[in-house]
Amino acid sequence: MVASSMPNELKKQERQMTLWESESDIVPLTVAVDVTETKPGNSGAGKVRQPTRDSTEPTSRRGAGSGFRARLERITQRAERDRTATFNNVYSLLTCELLHEAFCQLKPGKAPGVDGQSLEDYRANLTANLQSLLIRLHRQTYRPQPSLRRMIPKGDGKFRPLGIACIEDKIVQRAVVAILERIYEVDFVDSSYGFRPGRSCHDALSRLGEIITRGRVNFISDADIKGFFDNVRFEHLMELLRKRIVDPRMLRLIEKFLHAGVMVDGKREETELGVPQGSSLSPLLANVYLHYVLDDWFENVVRQHLRGEASIVRYADDFICTFEYESDAKRFQEALRKRLGRYGLELAEEKTKLLRFGRFAARDNQRQGESAPGTFDFLGFTHYCGKSRAGKFKLKRRTSKKKFRQKVSALKDWFRTQLTTPIGEVWPLLNQKLRGHYQYYHVNDNWQYVSKFREAARRLGLRWMRRRSQKGQTSWSAYANWLKHYPLAVPGKVTDLIAMARTNG
Repeated sequence: MVASSMPNELKKQERQMTLWESESDIVPLTVAVDVTETKPGNSGAGKVRQPTRDSTEPTSRRGAGSGFRARLERITQRAERDRTATFNNVYSLLTCELLHEAFCQLKPGKAPGVDGQSLEDYRANLTANLQSLLIRLHRQTYRPQPSLRRMIPKGDGKFRPLGIACIEDKIVQRAVVAILERIYEVDFVDSSYGFRPGRSCHDALSRLGEIITRGRVNFISDADIKGFFDNVRFEHLMELLRKRIVDPRMLRLIEKFLHAGVMVDGKREETELGVPQGSSLSPLLANVYLHYVLDDWFENVVRQHLRGEASIVRYADDFICTFEYESDAKRFQEALRKRLGRYGLELAEEKTKLLRFGRFAARDNQRQGESAPGTFDFLGFTHYCGKSRAGKFKLKRRTSKKKFRQKVSALKDWFRTQLTTPIGEVWPLLNQKLRGHYQYYHVNDNWQYVSKFREAARRLGLRWMRRRSQKGQTSWSAYANWLKHYPLAVPGKVTDLIAMARTNG
């Protein structure tokens, strides 16, 4: 426990808190009285009263230490009690204990930021480092460093910019997320699944399947926001944050992160818009942005102007909308363009479409003289209209062709980096990659593509062996015999998205 190893000086600072800055709804206001005082104060005797502590020391708060979890819980309770309440003292929750917990959440082995400091380097003098960070945070002298820009291939010839933050910045970001989540998890709607605690891609897929199977769904609006993370406007984001957060210190800290800049080829570049992908804070800020721009607008405005049923399922910036009537779907897509434009965003027109889909899509298409119902991609799966063994409608999924090609290409690139690595080390890593693939893609009706990926791994394994061998090519028979002793991982239990919908429902 870091609390027990904290220097006495820091403990003393925690006790000497300024009670007047406490938020009444979170920490009751009390007045400290010295029962030993029997004479008039120094100010009454004409003397100048000296401050009890240096004003530059970090301001600790009542409830810090072992009670910071209780304070977080009280924030949640207040947010639930009053959906319009604002919070003006959340910055005080940045205590040494919360920073230590944020540090413990960091994963080892990650690439360092611009300062080159690794997790182990920071851990070597952890108590002193956290104390120094706490002092700088409450003196308002903390300055985030620029994130290190790395371009990650997306698999379609394009690249995604990734920002790598320094260890200290990661700690502060995670601490801020731990605080703000207590408020915004109350506000976020049930149709939002991306980067939220206790929610996953499978949950989003399961919910979408339940809506299409049981609801009045005849049309699907498959829309894509063009470069969302790169086009978030800071002024709009801060305006939306102020609906709940009015603590100037917390807002100023978030603005510091937004304007920290990026390092590209050793040169610092200013950031005027967008939130860097890869940071701990960005997913929460993105969810706040899209909650007000899309989710809340859809639930409380769009639904009120539609003739039939409509639903939305969103994971980060990827979302699917379902409609009962085609006219509602077309009106929504037109309104969506205007809504996004108001907040500096736009639709990727080449990826946006409206298609007939659902239980009666095949029948309606046949009446209209059209071909089979269309398909749409969501979270790496192609969704299509199928039939169960009983001949009834069934929503089916398979790995999207785009994602499948990306996964095979990534596996091929990985094999190229292992030409000099011993086989005894490569095969366990390969099986680990296969199990990770199965864990996500082995869902109902996707056995064919899961098996197809395993077969691709088997062929790439033989190709890898032949390229590294100096004694001639390995034959298929020799390779098959070798696989009997060192088999590839096989898919395990199916992730039943249908059963998940029943359980969650």
